[in-house]
Amino acid sequence: MKLLHIAALGLLVTLAGCSSVRITNEWRDPGWQGPPATHIAVIGISNSDSTRRVFEDTFVQELQNAGVSAVASYTQLGPNDTSIKVDQLIKSTGADAILVTRVQSVNQRINVSPGAPGRAWGNPWGGPGWGGPGWRGPPGRSGFYGWYGNAWQQAPVVTVTEEVTLETSIWDARTQTVVWVVSTQGVGSSNIPRITRSLASTLIPRLRTDGIIH
Repeated sequence: MKLLHIAALGLLVTLAGCSSVRITNEWRDPGWQGPPATHIAVIGISNSDSTRRVFEDTFVQELQNAGVSAVASYTQLGPNDTSIKVDQLIKSTGADAILVTRVQSVNQRINVSPGAPGRAWGNPWGGPGWGGPGWRGPPGRSGFYGWYGNAWQQAPVVTVTEEVTLETSIWDARTQTVVWVVSTQGVGSSNIPRITRSLASTLIPRLRTDGIIH
């Protein structure tokens, strides 16, 4: 599997962010012998140029803070560039590995919390069960006005969150083959620097433990 193919797949997908990140799946090429990478080119796949730049700059900074040399790809590689440009990026930067992050899926979660319990008011049509006089409301608050206040108290609280799954892969620049892939999940966020730091703080220690970076 060549680097260009995987990089081209997600160019029209907006890079989303996650306020907290957890690893859900991980794969490492059992036949890859290293050596651990010392200089990484970072590619954030997004149809937003500003999102890509912020992501790459932030992840590069986090790698450098961890003692790993890194470079952002946007300085030389555009979203529609061919494999020739990828090769030029690798040669000009001296990168021995490429880190690529893209969106894998986005799922909405809807949570409904019940409102305050209210009194049974009776049937508005005057029948039994709910029935009759109860519709007039509690003492001192009859008719529509009593019903109206009770309706507000019982209104449920609805929250909608987006769970974003990201895929991050590491490619050996010499062989252009993938050697490490993880999927991460988190709740969507528009704060790209913060969520990128969260992703980096989750992945960098794992990359080091797995022998992918020095």
